[in-house]
Formats: sequence, structure tokens, C-alpha cells
Amino acid sequence: METRNRRSLKHKVFFALCVMLLTFINISCDKQEIYYHFHELKDEAWAQNDTLVFDIDSTLFELNKPYDLTIEVTNSVSYPYQNIWFFVQSNIDADSVFVDTSKEFLLADKLGKWQGSGFGTLYQSSLPFGEITFKEKRNYRIKIEHGMRDQTLSGIEKVGIKISKPQ
Repeated sequence: METRNRRSLKHKVFFALCVMLLTFINISCDKQEIYYHFHELKDEAWAQNDTLVFDIDSTLFELNKPYDLTIEVTNSVSYPYQNIWFFVQSNIDADSVFVDTSKEFLLADKLGKWQGSGFGTLYQSSLPFGEITFKEKRNYRIKIEHGMRDQTLSGIEKVGIKISKPQ
């Protein structure tokens, strides 16, 4: 009788794990991420003149369709501010012309509670930057610099971009 209960428990656990795995796979596929790339910053230090460059292969995308662009940031609790400014340049609209955009994002609320997901000392934030459309098959480039006053910004571990189909 006890052996039967153990087998039944093992089957239930196995079934629960299978359901969780299938759910995870389904959630991952729903995001429809086309491009996702990070730059790790050595010693959580981002120099003001350190430009992060993202080269994007347009063969991954359908032409003339909108895509969502988000900036992904991983910060530690040692990041000294609630906000972050980004200076972003891209040649999305014209091959040889880089358009400058600056944008501010909040990484913590007024009480200092970190936004995004995470626990302990690291937090990951997805910051919606806007919508982009690829009009021709060519190589695209997005460049990101921090726009804070610090010569070396501490507490930022990774910065990346994600391009996905609109939900």
C-alpha cells in the first residue's frame, strides 16, 4: 500500500513538472522577441564616453511592420539614483544619418523601491523606448550612452535592447 502511494506521488510530481515546463515554454514563445542583446559593464561602472553599440541584422524582421523597442537595464542596489537618462542614436530612418534621442526613465519610486523584477542586490528593468519600423534590408545600428552627470556611473551591471513584435 505504501509503495503504491509513493508511485502515485512520483507520478503527480512528474505530471506537475511537465505542466510547469509546458507553461514556461508557452510563455516564452508568446513574447515574440526578435532581437535581444546585452552589454555587460565591467565592475558595474559605465564611463560617460563609453558608447554601447548594437548592430541589428534586418533579415530578422519583416519590412514596414512596427516593432517595440525596449532598453533593458540591470542595476544593483548600489546605483545611487532613482532615475537614469539615456542618449540614444540610431540609423533606423536613414542609413548614414544617426538621429539623437534622449530619454529619462525611473528605476526606483519616490520611496527608493526598485522597479522591475529582481530580489536581493540586482534588479532588471524593461524600459519601453518606442516603436521602430525597418523600411529596407540593411544593417542597422543603435548606440546608447548614459546621460547622467557622473563621469563614471556606478551600479549599472548590464544594458541591452530588445526588439519584439507588438503584443
